Amino acid sequence: MNWLKFFYYFATICVLLRQVETKHILGIFPHFGYSHFKVFYPLLHNLSERGHNITVITYIKATTLPKGNYEELLLKGMEVVNVVPLDEMKERTWKGLYDEYIALHDEGQESCKRLYESGHIEKVLKRHEMQPYDLVITEYFNSDCQLALPYLMKTPVVALSSCLLMPWYYDRILMPDTPSYVQSEFVGFRTPLNFHERLMNFVQAKALSLLYRYYTNYNDNKLIKHYLNIDIDVAQIAKQNTRLIFGNQHYSLMGIRPTTQQFVQIGGIHIKDEEINKVLPKEVDSFLENLKGDVLFISWGSMIKGSTLDADKLKAILNVLTRLDINVIWKWETDETPIKSDKFLFIKWAPQLSLICHPKVTLFWGHGGLLSTTEAVYCGKPMLITPIYGDQFVNGFAVENRKIGRIINFNDIKEKILNEELTQLRHPNYSTKALEISQVFRQRESQPLDTATWWVEHLLEHKVSEEVLHSYAVDLNWFIYYSLDVIALLLAVLFVFIFITKRLLRLILHRPVNVKYDKVKQN
Repeated sequence: MNWLKFFYYFATICVLLRQVETKHILGIFPHFGYSHFKVFYPLLHNLSERGHNITVITYIKATTLPKGNYEELLLKGMEVVNVVPLDEMKERTWKGLYDEYIALHDEGQESCKRLYESGHIEKVLKRHEMQPYDLVITEYFNSDCQLALPYLMKTPVVALSSCLLMPWYYDRILMPDTPSYVQSEFVGFRTPLNFHERLMNFVQAKALSLLYRYYTNYNDNKLIKHYLNIDIDVAQIAKQNTRLIFGNQHYSLMGIRPTTQQFVQIGGIHIKDEEINKVLPKEVDSFLENLKGDVLFISWGSMIKGSTLDADKLKAILNVLTRLDINVIWKWETDETPIKSDKFLFIKWAPQLSLICHPKVTLFWGHGGLLSTTEAVYCGKPMLITPIYGDQFVNGFAVENRKIGRIINFNDIKEKILNEELTQLRHPNYSTKALEISQVFRQRESQPLDTATWWVEHLLEHKVSEEVLHSYAVDLNWFIYYSLDVIALLLAVLFVFIFITKRLLRLILHRPVNVKYDKVKQN
């Protein structure tokens, strides 16, 4: 009986201790892209499993809910993006970059309207009065309208980026963007950059940052004023409240970049080791088991429909792949397949990571989306990248710069070019280098999910972390931050020194000399 009492009291104490450690976290993800939320969900899931109370505002319903306290406040009214037809893609130009930015801006503003009209904002604000939230986790992408909540709730912010950090977010934590060699999310070049490429990289990064600050954030402020009737500047709130930014990147692929303690690399956070051995569909497993030779896996992600290829490009691809000594598994969206052949298998879906990592799959042809690219790096497979939009260009060039893949632009898909690229990729140098990069990508001090979880709980556990993870540099204006006042003073002193020295030298060198001549009497 005494032992039963002891066990009861011990269990009660454990529960109470767990409740003390439990934190209340609000996740706000107004963007409707599934691939974005696929990066964020593992962290939210893990925090819930570890006993924290998680409330998430999102468009994406979780397929498997965690065992812990996890509540979804689902948004409606915007279609979750899954497919983009290839026949809509055009060559990238300066105007195209601007149009792409405006499209992102418009999507962000529409998402914000849906967020504020959902009724969820009022709900979480009322909850906060009863049981305060300790932290807000949100996405930094194409709008900051959600930052009104951490402002009103006086909570710190942990931001997540599903891609390379957008150029307009570096100043949130005073992280140098260094456009001389750090390529922006909107471009892609082979390294090292020449002068023209550095000029383009500099201009577009700075121009888009200004556009975001004075156009997008301006509209964010107007929208918040309309729905909440408060006057705030979301850019300033971001600088004051952001404590950490988690970026879905890793130096093994993207290279060394200047950083700060507030930026944490979590590239590959969506990858789970157990998914490598996930059972493949019967038709895929049978195809792989019965064939001889290597396999090329073609997939342009969840947003791009390979079945919308124009006839000329499709014919060129089929002609090349038919001639090459390689089998093909192709993600295809329709029941009607373009060719009947024993060396081709067209599938609507398969567990991508498990398929890419399969020993018989030796090449991956993708669109440069960061999730599939990261998975191919993880599996150590060479890649052929056909970038279409967004960050796919810079991802593709990162692959090429690491010598683990090659780029073939969409407009360059012709028989001769495609044959050359695939032939080059089958050289052992690419597979060897891909395996070497894979080892660096995998071997870390801790796995990306553990790293992200540790930082969140570190911030929550130590109240002083809110202070020490805030750089006072964000409070400085640009004139002082870049020491322009100091430089101006030093230049002024140098100018005065040069001026005085010059005057003194002039006085010395041009001083009149009195010469006395003795009169000599000549006979």
